[in-house]
Parts: sequence; structure tokens; C-alpha cells
Amino acid sequence: MSNDTEQRKKLTFEQAEGAQPLPSQLRLKEVSRELRALLWARIHSYLEDAIQYDDYTRGTFRAPWSTIFKDEFVYRQHKMADRYENYADEQITSLRDLFEKGSYLAIFGWLEFVLKHPACPGRLPQQVENILRHCRAAYRVIDDVVICPIGSEAEHATVTKAFADLASTQFNGARAHLRNAATQLTAGAYADCVRESIHAVEAVGKTLDPTADILPKALRRLEQKIAIHPAMKNGFVSLYAYTSDEKGIRHALLDDGSAKVDEADALFMLGACAAFVSYMINKARSNGLLEGSDGR
Repeated sequence: MSNDTEQRKKLTFEQAEGAQPLPSQLRLKEVSRELRALLWARIHSYLEDAIQYDDYTRGTFRAPWSTIFKDEFVYRQHKMADRYENYADEQITSLRDLFEKGSYLAIFGWLEFVLKHPACPGRLPQQVENILRHCRAAYRVIDDVVICPIGSEAEHATVTKAFADLASTQFNGARAHLRNAATQLTAGAYADCVRESIHAVEAVGKTLDPTADILPKALRRLEQKIAIHPAMKNGFVSLYAYTSDEKGIRHALLDDGSAKVDEADALFMLGACAAFVSYMINKARSNGLLEGSDGR
């Protein structure tokens, strides 16, 4: 079975077809349906275990959730303590609605309050972290108490701009590589993301100078036509060398999974290559090397 087929197994159909070009790690302020469902399943299991029933009464929560819910009622919702009611069915219904329909602020705000609470179950921070990683969410649990984005608005904007700059038909190949890089990042195939990211830069270089067969040659020849800062050119030549040296990221050896590339490496490479793609295209356009440019 081909490697492409194996990768598609890790994705939704929409992701595999490129309908969701941005990697999930850069979709800030979003909570996927999968993430909502898995987080709620984890919290709900805790709550179910904490319900106690007395004769002729409704179910209520025992500690620690009775304490957590009351403190959240007072210290986060800023409501009067004597109005708090520890009825499990009402609390569960309200909280389920939050996880099912609430904004990312509401969901992560509630979760972070619980993580910071002195009575927070000891295993919950790592369990939430595992779910965020499993869903390739744009957020992670830091130091067991804080939920932080792993990407930035700037990285989000950089990748989005690169897709826009690659919209021309002459850059179809480069756009496909960048889309594949984003897809592989969502799938957790980090070495593949790095490889596809550098291939996107390489494809732009070859489009601008078809006589160059590898990126360093393309950059050297483009340097003669457009002003590329030497330090920037040398930086990408070095990155290109890294992708060839790290146990064959650009070659078939990556199929054995031995390339030492993690999520942070892949996020950096995608952002860096997206930025350089936009840089090369706009430099070429301003120097009259592309159709529709000022120098046409």
C-alpha cells in the first residue's frame, strides 16, 4: 500500500483533499467537533464517578467536584454563594452545552480554571494535554495549569498569505507542496511536513528559473536577477541541507520513521518556508519576472 494511502487514513476526506489548507495547529480560536467530544467525554467520566445519591434526593456531587463547581460559580461567574445548588443533573446539562456549543474562550476558560484549582484531579492535566495532542489542536497544557497556543497569529497570517501568493497557475506545483505540508502537519507526519515545505520553496525557485535543478542553484541564479539578501539566501541553503541530512527527510528513508523531527520543527519549517515563498514571489513580481508584474 502506498505511503500516500497510509497518510490519508490519518485524515478526514476534507483534509486529504486540501479543503482545509491550514494545519489544525494554526487554526487558532477554533475547537473542532472531535476536540469538543473528546474533552467532554473525559470530563463527563469524572463527573459520573463523583455523583452520590441519598434516599429521596436528587444526585449531588461529592468532592472534589462539589468544591470545584461551587468555586467556579463564585470566583469565575461572580454569583452569590448562597444561590449555588449542587445538583448533578443541572450541572452536567449546563456543562455539556458549554462543551458542545461554547466558544473556544468558554471551553478553555472553564478547563483552565479547573486545572488551576487546588482540588483538580491529579491526572486531569495530562489527560487534557493528551487529547489536545491527539486532535492536533492549536493549544497545549503548559506546566499542568495553563492552556497556551502553540502557533501564533503571525504564523497563521504568513501561511495564509503564502497560499494567496501561490494562487497563480504557474505556481500550482508549489501550492500543492505547501498544501501537502499543512496536511501532513495536521496528520502528525512531521518529517513529511518539513520535506513538503522545502519542496514548496524549491518549486517556486524552479518556476522562476527552470534551468535550476535544486534549490541552492535556483537561489544563486535568482540572486543575479533580483536582490536577495545574502544572509537570507544562505539561511535557506542551510535549511535545505538540513532536510537532506536529517536521515533523509527529503528521501525514501523517512518511510521508516527514523527522522528526528517533532511538531515544533514542523511548525517552524512550514512558517519559514511559507514566508520565503511569499518573499520570492513578491521580489520576482516587483522586478518584472512574473506575468502581471509592474515590469511586464
